[in-house]
Amino acid sequence: MLKKLAGEGFRMGILSIVSFVLGYLLTFILHEGMRIAVEGAYTLAILICSVLNFFGCRHYVFQGTKGTILLEAAKFFPSILVFRAVEVVLFSQLNRISDNYHLAYVATALISMVCKFVASRFIIFKRSP
Repeated sequence: MLKKLAGEGFRMGILSIVSFVLGYLLTFILHEGMRIAVEGAYTLAILICSVLNFFGCRHYVFQGTKGTILLEAAKFFPSILVFRAVEVVLFSQLNRISDNYHLAYVATALISMVCKFVASRFIIFKRSP
C-alpha cells in the first residue's frame, strides 16, 4: 500500500511539473505575447491544463480504468473548478502582495499540488485494492 502510494505521489509530481511548465508557458504567452491581463491569462491556462490533468491522473498517475470515466469526470471537474477558483483567488492575492506573478504562480502551484493529490487519491480516483 505504501509503495503504491509513493508511486502515485511520484507520478503526480511528474504530472504536476509538466502541468506547471505548460501552465506557466501559456500564462506567459497569453499575458506577454497576446497582452491578456495576467489574471485572465492565468485563468485560461489553468482551464486548458485541467482537461489535460484529468486524463493524466486517470491513465498515468492512478493507472487504471477501474472507475467509470463518467463517474470520475463527475467528481474531478467540479472539484477542479473549486480548486481552480481558489487558485485564481490565491494567485491574485499573492500577485498583489508581491507584485511578481512569477513568484505567485510558483507558490500557488505548490500549495495546490499537495491539496489536489490528497483529494484525487482518496476521493476522485479511489481504486480498490
